Amino acid sequence: MSGSISQLFDDIADDEVQRTKVLGRVADIARSLWKTEPGSPDLDILAQKSGDAARVEANREPLGESGLLEFFCSVLSTQGVRPTLIAQCLRIIGNSSADQDENRARVLASGCLPSIVSLLNNSSVLAYVIPVLFNICVDYEPAQKAIYQAGINPELVSLVSGPRLENAAPLMTYVCKLLSFVAKQEPEANLVHPATPFVLLSLARNQPSPIDAEDFLGQASVALTYLSQEQFQQTFLETQGSVDLILHTFSAACEDIDVFQDPDTEAQLKKVQAAFTATLADLSAHPLFASSCSLDSPAVQTLQGWISTPHIPLRSAACLTLGNIARSDEKCIYLVQQRAIHKPLIEALTDPSNADAGLLHSILSFLKNLAIPAANKPVLGAAGLLEADVLPRIWDLDTQTQVQFDAVSLTRLLLVGCPANVHLICAPIDAATAPPRSKLHALIDLNARSDQEPTQMETARAVTTVCRVLHSPQGQTPTDAPLPTPESLEAFYSAHSTITDAMQRLIQQTKFPTLRSEQLFVFALMARTPEGAAAVAQAMHQAELVSTIVSLVTGSPTPSAATP
Repeated sequence: MSGSISQLFDDIADDEVQRTKVLGRVADIARSLWKTEPGSPDLDILAQKSGDAARVEANREPLGESGLLEFFCSVLSTQGVRPTLIAQCLRIIGNSSADQDENRARVLASGCLPSIVSLLNNSSVLAYVIPVLFNICVDYEPAQKAIYQAGINPELVSLVSGPRLENAAPLMTYVCKLLSFVAKQEPEANLVHPATPFVLLSLARNQPSPIDAEDFLGQASVALTYLSQEQFQQTFLETQGSVDLILHTFSAACEDIDVFQDPDTEAQLKKVQAAFTATLADLSAHPLFASSCSLDSPAVQTLQGWISTPHIPLRSAACLTLGNIARSDEKCIYLVQQRAIHKPLIEALTDPSNADAGLLHSILSFLKNLAIPAANKPVLGAAGLLEADVLPRIWDLDTQTQVQFDAVSLTRLLLVGCPANVHLICAPIDAATAPPRSKLHALIDLNARSDQEPTQMETARAVTTVCRVLHSPQGQTPTDAPLPTPESLEAFYSAHSTITDAMQRLIQQTKFPTLRSEQLFVFALMARTPEGAAAVAQAMHQAELVSTIVSLVTGSPTPSAATP
């Protein structure tokens, strides 16, 4: 019998129709053997020959059309099949499914996928099962959904987190890809191991040196995919050591991976680094994260150290994460006045080589958090934030409009209720320049040239804040300072003669009613001094502004002049 079986495979023709006929006869023999002699060695030989034939691409479609593939799928679904035959069935199914959606559909229709998934518990055929599942599922969503429903996630996670990890290690690339296929399926009870992200990050972190880039990136990327889903975040954070784990694994992704100038691996590494940053931003916004990271904890020390690292992803993530942790005045004051965390941030802004928009946005956003408490404002100003080479330099980045807006927004926060910072922004940049220019001039100029509405509004608000502080009675600002003298106010308005041009934007816009009210209040405050009143009166020379104010005060449109 074995000779005739071999002869049949030797006689497979080049013509696809003839191939299908020959393989159909093989299928008939296989069914007969299975029915009459299921333990026959001839069946093992036939299965081996079929598996070999399936390695040839031209044979794969005929294997499906002949019914031979479905036959071996049915054998695999039978209980008590001997390991040697199971291995050959897996070879046939895996090889026949390579790049063949029609055969994948046949495998799916046969109902054997749950049986294949269950074979992950059988160490003797593990080396077959995992590649076979990959061949069936790659680029084929119906099979991916089916293996998810068959419970592949808990099976694989248990495999790589238990004593059989050594068996699975050579197949780790396939394991990670299979987990990635099912990572975005709708989570269902008992179909996802709750420790999936923790287990995978642990595998990545604990790799021996030198780190295998492919395995590390596969493990980390799948873990981060799961952590991008809210339902896995709480379980992860409830696991002891989770914060330390993700910080150290992210650090390894930036410092310990050598991509050997491989463009594909380098691109994947950048993608994983970006995913780490996004995941840390999400996790650090969770109450469990802050509760497990006191401000004097090793995790916060690690994050603070990242601010000065040369790796941009770590620096950005540190700013986003610490910004989420520091959500109270008490924490912000501690970080500035006890940890001096603002100093490396200001150093980073001072360095013109730091041109990455994402990094600058993260730094400025964190500093905005730190600038909210009144007690921090003068400290941040005195540390140099308002020096010409720091925030004013970023005001000039017209090509990075979001970063420019962030810098203006931070400036406004520093000015609110802080005479010391108002003094800094109004002081001449260079007293020898005639006429002397202040940093406030640069802010007014930005308001005039910007075509971005958010920047226009924020610069106008910052300018208005300066005037509000200058005209606030002593004791009404958090940091008391002597009232400006009439002479100093006169000099201020003389030096900044176009200041009300910026302020008018807040009244003439209609999108933000509260900003209109804010500006009207400051105009009224200014008008209480002769110098401020003169500036307001100059602004009133514009008929459109007067008309808008009259409409706001009376609640009615200004009547148009009668036509003679």
